[in-house]
Amino acid sequence: MITWRRIGLKDYVFPDIKEYTKEYLKNINNIPVDVKLNKITECANNAENHKFDISEVPALGKEFTSFVESSYNSGISIYLPQNIKLKSPIRLEFNMDDKNPTVVDHNIIIAEPNSEVTIVIDYNSDNKTKTFHNGFTKVYAKEDSIVNIVKIQRINDHSYNFDSNIALVKERAIVNWISIELGSSISGSNYSSILQDMASESNLHSIYLGDGTRKMDLGYTMIHKGPKSLSTIETKGVLKDKSKKIFRGDLNFKRGARHSKGSEEEYVILLDPTVKSDSIPALLCDEDDVEGDHAVSAGKIDESKLFYLMSRGLSEKESKKLIVEASFKPIIEKIPYEDLQKVISHEVERRLING
Repeated sequence: MITWRRIGLKDYVFPDIKEYTKEYLKNINNIPVDVKLNKITECANNAENHKFDISEVPALGKEFTSFVESSYNSGISIYLPQNIKLKSPIRLEFNMDDKNPTVVDHNIIIAEPNSEVTIVIDYNSDNKTKTFHNGFTKVYAKEDSIVNIVKIQRINDHSYNFDSNIALVKERAIVNWISIELGSSISGSNYSSILQDMASESNLHSIYLGDGTRKMDLGYTMIHKGPKSLSTIETKGVLKDKSKKIFRGDLNFKRGARHSKGSEEEYVILLDPTVKSDSIPALLCDEDDVEGDHAVSAGKIDESKLFYLMSRGLSEKESKKLIVEASFKPIIEKIPYEDLQKVISHEVERRLING
């Protein structure tokens, strides 16, 4: 049984995991033959010879990651040979319903030197079924490779969501994370990048929206080990009704990470006085010659902006929606599918206008 006091999870027991029977791999017609892309349930583990120590990155906790590794029912294993750059994104879509109420996805991405890939994963569900998602994504980005991971979580309000993501980033490689958190009753997500070598880089851009009694725990970590490594954490959120959010952002400069730079920023709009927002940014440093900065701001919508929009004939809800959309838009536009951009914008509008 798992107890997670921060988000009110007490004596929780994982549900029985059923087979996920829907086709979730999309847009794979133009994959080069040299690329090894398989469903994780149908192939040997391509990462067996590419293991890396994740003990210093707890993710959501060993209970969650071990459960994925032992009980996964979906996910992919992808191996990109050297110099292979995929022009089109790989898309995964998990749609949960009464026949497929559980998704436990284990994803392993190995990018050889000078390769490039973008992977978009959309988790969604019908409006009635109580569903469960627990995921674990591992990225191994070798020298000069680029890996872009986009995750969209828009599961219904009766469901639980847990997601761990870890990347090992080698010399001059780049791992970019984009996280969209819009759904579930209780949600815990963690993104961690280990910047292992010289000039390694990782960037995380995320948005979240809490409404009703939703509870969210967001943990983002950048561990700098290599010299001249770079990291960015940019988070924008909105809370309304009686929702609760805990944000923890860590920049950790290990000895040897000289001349490295890291920055983190969270900006959250509080629409109601009944919400609860806890932000815990941390800057840890074992190396002298580094640059790290963090900023957190939380507050109501700018009254002058609200007054201006309402003076132009918009209602208060419509005005607030436009201000939130303007905050979210730069990150939503990073998603490489226009249809998903529209879906996200519609979901934000529905929650802000209709509740």
